[in-house]
Amino acid sequence: MSAHRFTLGQSVALSHPLPDRTISGRFEVVRLLPATANGEPHYRVRGSDNVERAVGENQLQTTAGLS
Repeated sequence: MSAHRFTLGQSVALSHPLPDRTISGRFEVVRLLPATANGEPHYRVRGSDNVERAVGENQLQTTAGLS
């Protein structure tokens, strides 16, 4: 099982749009979820709309350098 790259409370951005395309920008990691069968860690993130979404680690990037 892989270790989570992001931490609770960390500000992250999506590297790929969500299928519903309702929100973009910065998200906060609010929960670390178990890895899927392929070993990819997952997260619950909350956006500016205050809705939590489950995303895989490959969908996230750090917000360093984003304005």
